[in-house]
Amino acid sequence: MRVLVIEDDDVIARLIKKGLEQARFEVEVAADGNTGLRLALGGNYSLIILDVMLPGRDGWSICSALRERRSIVPILMLTARDSVE
Repeated sequence: MRVLVIEDDDVIARLIKKGLEQARFEVEVAADGNTGLRLALGGNYSLIILDVMLPGRDGWSICSALRERRSIVPILMLTARDSVE
């Protein structure tokens, strides 16, 4: 199972990647929104773990772009925010 982690915080990205790899997942990491969207559109992922606040392109617009292209890959959103507008 392939997982794409789109997270700009290096410590968080490494911890998520390490935990998933220990559980035998294949993990790719993108550190910005533009790279993350490019990988998401070109890869065959079983899950995308997506940070909301990213440089380049935010997580909401990445999610919208994927859904507009009819991607049905499950997306788990991560945020440090305490509310959603």
